[in-house]
Amino acid sequence: MAQLTAAERLAKVKTALGMNGSNYQDETLSLYIAEVVEFMIDAGVQREVAESEAAVGCIAIGVNDLWNYSSGGVRQSEYFKSRVLQLSLKRVTTDVQTD
Repeated sequence: MAQLTAAERLAKVKTALGMNGSNYQDETLSLYIAEVVEFMIDAGVQREVAESEAAVGCIAIGVNDLWNYSSGGVRQSEYFKSRVLQLSLKRVTTDVQTD
């Protein structure tokens, strides 16, 4: 599973949200990305999955949900919740050699 750096994740989320060309909101977006990744981990997604290429779309939707919150609270989209559930079922495996 391809792991992304924080900078790579930020760039991919910005692309997904159509926010290319400026770094004006990078600090805010990075905060939201970290919040979404931690939400996913707390919901049962393994950290390796939450920080991988496989989770970028889900992270982008979660960031969008936070970005567009209205007075009275944040509501997470049905897609976001469904995708977090799917990602929580993914397992990271490692090859173990036995002698």
